[in-house]
Amino acid sequence: MTPRHLISGPAAFLLLARAQRRISLRALFMRKSWITWFVVGFVALYVTTTLLTLGFFFDKFSRLAVPDVPPVRVVNQYLLAAFLSLFFIRFLFQKTPRMKIVPYLHLPISRRSLAAFFQVSSLATVHNAYPLLFFLPFWMRFVVPEAGGAAASSWLFAVLLLIVASHFAILFLRSTLQQRTGLFYALTLLLVVTAVIDEWLGAGLQRTLSEFLFTDILRGRPLGTVWLLAFTLLGVVLSTRTLLKGLRPEPPAPAPARPWLRLPRAAERLLSADWGTEGQLIRLELLLMWRNRRPRHYLIISLLFSTMYLAFMLGPGGRITGAGMSAMVGLFASGGFILNYGQLMFGWDSSYYPALVTRNIAFRTLVKSKLVVLQASCVALFVVSLPLFVLLAPEQIGVHFAFLFYNAGVTSVLVMELAARNRQAVDIGRSGGFFNYEGLSSRHWIWFIPTALPPVLFMIAMDAHQELALAILATAGFASILATNLWARYFAAGLRVRKQRMLAGFREGSP
Repeated sequence: MTPRHLISGPAAFLLLARAQRRISLRALFMRKSWITWFVVGFVALYVTTTLLTLGFFFDKFSRLAVPDVPPVRVVNQYLLAAFLSLFFIRFLFQKTPRMKIVPYLHLPISRRSLAAFFQVSSLATVHNAYPLLFFLPFWMRFVVPEAGGAAASSWLFAVLLLIVASHFAILFLRSTLQQRTGLFYALTLLLVVTAVIDEWLGAGLQRTLSEFLFTDILRGRPLGTVWLLAFTLLGVVLSTRTLLKGLRPEPPAPAPARPWLRLPRAAERLLSADWGTEGQLIRLELLLMWRNRRPRHYLIISLLFSTMYLAFMLGPGGRITGAGMSAMVGLFASGGFILNYGQLMFGWDSSYYPALVTRNIAFRTLVKSKLVVLQASCVALFVVSLPLFVLLAPEQIGVHFAFLFYNAGVTSVLVMELAARNRQAVDIGRSGGFFNYEGLSSRHWIWFIPTALPPVLFMIAMDAHQELALAILATAGFASILATNLWARYFAAGLRVRKQRMLAGFREGSP
């Protein structure tokens, strides 16, 4: 199509804006139960109130942690660390605009115009909005009185640049790493090792750089702002280029040989042994997890969460405080695989679930094999993350031990309750996109609240008796592990009742 037949830029933007407005309204009001509205509204109100309160009264909170340091200096020290933490959260949940562009490729609108519109419209996300709930009141209350109008405006502009730079850096990484996931794993491992060394040695390079950069901006020097502006523009250019490249059709490339996916011979012989029906189901689960891209992503991400976040939270610069935070660390340290992979425990089998249930395999055996996999994952993550506790926070080793039993016994059961109700198909052969959320619904995100909240609230309530609280949690988990056969019968009864609905849901969602 020649350029003269294309819709002009302003007209194209207006057309796309109207279409996106309709799509957003339909997605907002369609198929939402009152429970979903209540939970989402409560969480939004809670987060908004918390961030606004923290911004307006930050001096009272900072005085408890660092009493002799002014509030502005405290924020300047931890700005880069805060956005680095948000960076990983955004990486998990922020999506690229490519899939939104695809339905409009047949229209007489240039791909550059489509990319420009959706790049700009992608800024309208909660990930960019909720940091402002803290920074705007903090800026008005503390930065403006201390630095004056001009310097305070430069500081706020630098924070906005940091938000935008983080946004487009995520778009660039997600677009690039869909085909180069090994690069992501290597960079993340390098970041973890660097963070652990920095925190273990107490160098505090990240805090020093952050304080230097934003304190320099408050002094009226433009170098820091220019550096952030250049980084932001680089992110915009790179993310736009990768987006345009992803819109160009390319011939399918032959699947590369991946000999590294083959297990060692000793492991192959072990998995090939005759373990009985339950053992063979465990073997199939492990092979599915290792040989398919999306389940393997969940496995690797669980390993990264059990090391990466612990490195930041357990280090001297990010030392965890409070019983509630200790509980969160315990949950993720050994239960990260359950919370990620376990939610789709039956969805992974959706492509061959009809054949599975027609075989002479009892539902109780099927459920127990999956429970054993989840319980064993807690032991594996416990071993992986234990050196971090020994090096960075030896006083938290008791929490780590207690939550090993709690996650294996209780968290696995709570997540299995959700997984046993899956009715959305997951095509593990086709859905290889990085952090694809196929098969997940709003209840999967909401379910994290009743899973994580009880141990957190219990640890907070028992703050004066932490050893007793950990003993109770460990005992409850150990008792639940002993009752694995009872849990298997309970979930098997539910699967028999929901068998036809699950089969229908998997069939409707299959390609």
